[in-house]
Amino acid sequence: MKAVVIEDEILIREGLCDLMRKMFPEISIVGVAGNGQEGLACIEKCMPDLVITDIKMPVMDGMEMLSKMQEQGITAKVIVLTAYSEFSYAQRAVKLGVCDYIIKPVMVQEFVQTIRKIQNLCEQEQKRTPDKMGSLENIVSSILYGVSSLEDDEKTEEFLERKYGIAKDMPLIELLIYMGEDFEGGRDKKRRDMCRLLEQKGLRYALVDMEYDKAILALLYGYSSRQETERWYQSQILFHKRGGKEKEVSYGMMEVPGVAAIREGYHKLLPYMDWNIVLGDDVLISYPRIADIQTEICVYPVELENQMKIAICMGEKEKIREITGKFQQYFLNGQVYSPKEIKESCIRFQWSVLNIAKEVGCIDYRSIDQKKLLDQVMNAKNERELKRTFEGLFSHMDVVEGETGAVSLAVKKAQSIIHEFYADGITLNEIADRLGLTQEYLGAQFHKELGENFSAYIRNYRLAKAKELLIGTQLKQYEISEKVGYTDAKYFARVFRECVGMSPAEYRKSHR
Repeated sequence: MKAVVIEDEILIREGLCDLMRKMFPEISIVGVAGNGQEGLACIEKCMPDLVITDIKMPVMDGMEMLSKMQEQGITAKVIVLTAYSEFSYAQRAVKLGVCDYIIKPVMVQEFVQTIRKIQNLCEQEQKRTPDKMGSLENIVSSILYGVSSLEDDEKTEEFLERKYGIAKDMPLIELLIYMGEDFEGGRDKKRRDMCRLLEQKGLRYALVDMEYDKAILALLYGYSSRQETERWYQSQILFHKRGGKEKEVSYGMMEVPGVAAIREGYHKLLPYMDWNIVLGDDVLISYPRIADIQTEICVYPVELENQMKIAICMGEKEKIREITGKFQQYFLNGQVYSPKEIKESCIRFQWSVLNIAKEVGCIDYRSIDQKKLLDQVMNAKNERELKRTFEGLFSHMDVVEGETGAVSLAVKKAQSIIHEFYADGITLNEIADRLGLTQEYLGAQFHKELGENFSAYIRNYRLAKAKELLIGTQLKQYEISEKVGYTDAKYFARVFRECVGMSPAEYRKSHR
């Protein structure tokens, strides 16, 4: 396998190359580049199997480079490097053929796992390259996996028409059976069930396992009517669901105008499968009808988030479970929300839980694979998979009711208020009033338990947030000053230098 690494920060680029050479000696690094323009030229020259690229780069960014690769038909596997603040770019990049993304700063274990996943995907694709034309499943598999240009091969079209009666422009139905975590253990039985069902109906078909997507695709041809086939299939779904025979399976369907459109149709239908989150998995996701659904504006339940923060600080296990249930039910109130907005709300809520639990000290923060959690939420195709992401997060929490006395609890609640309102100039007196304590008492206990007084704590917290903004954004110094609670940018710069040993500008430069 040949690889190209594109990253504008030379230390990161060299570090990735060194790690690749050490962990994957079988992968040859055939080129490196510092921006998208140089990277595209390197890719065109070397034609690598794998491209590892940053998103934000000078001259030409990663998104534009990926678009140009797609226009030129370059099918290398792509991994993008992204910061949390650039996650929306990573989601757009997926539509441009990206296989995976890695959140910065790059962790060795995560990087190695991602490369191995790409290697496994390549192996699966190679296994599916037919040695010669013959099996319809092999031909459809090759088209879906993009390992050959059989859909454009006139000989293949002649072969399909002669042997299977599939004319070049014959309409075809794609039935997508998404199985999720049940794929490995249940696909053989599901394939048998699908064969029996389709044969009873007298339909001609080919079944292909889509391992990477944990799904099976049934390609139907020679049917009499799309509408009649759709009605029949929906009735079969309801029969199996109501009979309690299936719990983990979701279904989608679309019609394509011919063999050449099979792969494009599959990748068009797959993202719409997450509408099962909204509609339930007993509904057949039918494209293009699903694209016309009118949605309501999804308002994030801030009040539930605030209640959760308090429950975590108070160590109330039952309350935490209750609020989690209310949050999950919030999106099932009869309104039709976009699955994307629901997922984004889940990420915001879970990150809030993660941060407050970290501050209170009731979660094993380092044991959580944040990228994996993010992936699980964004890739969820049904309500059950979304709920499992909450279960996975809470499994790392250790909330012991009554573990803290009134004093310790007061300090933890004070910390929570600081973390929420530090940018608004919150004072010790205001926090004490909220907690029903005197300013003197809270200040003394704050210093006793944390080893520093209130003013030092909130100053250090503001400076920590300022460092994040200096490294992770392009905001100007006065904008950062305002965002972290300093109305005077010069005073902010003076405090920063006194505590950090360098100016904000010098700090930003040293981390670029």
